[in-house]
Amino acid sequence: MPSSANSPLRILSMVEAVTVTGPVKPLLAFSSLVRSGFSGWPPVHHTLMSTRRPTLVSRPEGDQLRKAGQEAGLPLIAVPERHPLDLGVIPRMRRVIGEVCPDLVETHDCKSHFLFYLLRALYPRVRRCKWIAFHHGYTRTSWRVSLYQQLDRLTLRHADHVVTLCKPFAQMLSRRGVRPENITILTNFISRRPSPSAHALTLAREDLRIAPDECIIICVGRLSSEKGHADLIAALNGVSQIDRTRPLRLVVVGDGPEQDKIERLAANLGHRVLLTGHVSDPWPLLNASDIFVLPSHSEGSPLVIFEAMAAGLPIVATSVGGVPETLTDGEDALLVPPSDPDALAIALARLIKNEPLRSRLGTAALAALERHSPDAYASRLLGVYDKVADWRAPDPRQSLTVPP
Repeated sequence: MPSSANSPLRILSMVEAVTVTGPVKPLLAFSSLVRSGFSGWPPVHHTLMSTRRPTLVSRPEGDQLRKAGQEAGLPLIAVPERHPLDLGVIPRMRRVIGEVCPDLVETHDCKSHFLFYLLRALYPRVRRCKWIAFHHGYTRTSWRVSLYQQLDRLTLRHADHVVTLCKPFAQMLSRRGVRPENITILTNFISRRPSPSAHALTLAREDLRIAPDECIIICVGRLSSEKGHADLIAALNGVSQIDRTRPLRLVVVGDGPEQDKIERLAANLGHRVLLTGHVSDPWPLLNASDIFVLPSHSEGSPLVIFEAMAAGLPIVATSVGGVPETLTDGEDALLVPPSDPDALAIALARLIKNEPLRSRLGTAALAALERHSPDAYASRLLGVYDKVADWRAPDPRQSLTVPP
């Protein structure tokens, strides 16, 4: 139940990002929703803390996270960092915690988990601050990220609570020593957006030189091995052999370390595959498409699935991570095993040939999105905050103040 106290809850969110990543989007939306109080709950005052190196924020696109935070009313405190493994950030972060006086600190990535674990170990006063770690899953990008991911085996069991995205992640965390009663599964959400105009949809196709009669199969996501793009390219070749009644175009939106490999594989299919690179807002393109596909080998609670649902698209996805907790095979999507291009091809061909099935699945997916509304997410997360921080307890801010 919401606390009866009127004082706001002060939260310091530690995020290692310069761009608005998948884990950051729900944080920004949630903060905007609860800043002035929500459904009887007291207000939540959020502050972001993130390390910054001069080489990162001097890029032409600038500090996108700071800009997005400002738009959401969420201030960002930048902690100077000389290099990625600069432990000098620890005393600087301690000073920030002393200035913000949070009731609760939440960490949103492996590096932030590790840094706050060290802060708690080194400074007893910081240890009094409650800690919620958000576990978003793992992406293989570099040896340094892989190292931080391994450190999760040490750090997450020491958090007061862990929020994760799906049952498989919760089971993995439990095997790593996190107590099951300290784990909450909280799937992602998106805020509903108005549909683009007919003119915007036409432009989305024309900009990519896609003919009106072509069937667009769209895939949006980082080009990395766990996303399964190689399986999708192989499946498209199978679809072409199964069904030739309608011109097909696979549009792959995103960039990443596997880009060269995917380009080589796609070259064998000629114009039938279009790699757009990074698109800052794929919403018009999603709405201009006919089928959405997610071929991943592993996932948590992918935001792009919710975006496809919001666009009313029929979905073909692999049954991994939290996908089966969001979609039901045959009811609002077609789910197939991971790493199975043949099954992926059969499901895609089934949708291409069956327009009533496409319409039914798209309508059902849009209806299923109601289970993942911002209000539902906010209510559940506020309940976690109340459980961990106990808003009704005496105000601890004086005891948490850390001298500069």
